[in-house]
Amino acid sequence: MKALSFVLFSGLFIVQPFCIFLNASVETASVPAEKKEIKRPIHIHLLKGNGSVRSILPIIPGYIQDNQLYICFETFIGNKCLVVRDAVSGEIVYSGTFTGNTLVITLTNRGESYTVEIV
Repeated sequence: MKALSFVLFSGLFIVQPFCIFLNASVETASVPAEKKEIKRPIHIHLLKGNGSVRSILPIIPGYIQDNQLYICFETFIGNKCLVVRDAVSGEIVYSGTFTGNTLVITLTNRGESYTVEIV
């Protein structure tokens, strides 16, 4: 009787890792892998609302990821009215008061170049 209980008890230690492995492989196979889009850098130019245009426009770092435009300002922007336009089509993609360092805009049409105007 002791030998049978020893065999059954030791069998649990042998079978348990195998069951855990099977359970883990079933869980990972049933979860679909999300395809994350790679960050795509874009050109963003800053315009001042006073009408003066320089020959070389300052460039703001930004990128597009998952149909969202991320505009990263070097300094903190406090309660400024911003207008963001697609440089090619002229379409306004954002207009409003912004406070912070990073502006995130959901895009319907993705462009390659944008302008940010501080009004």
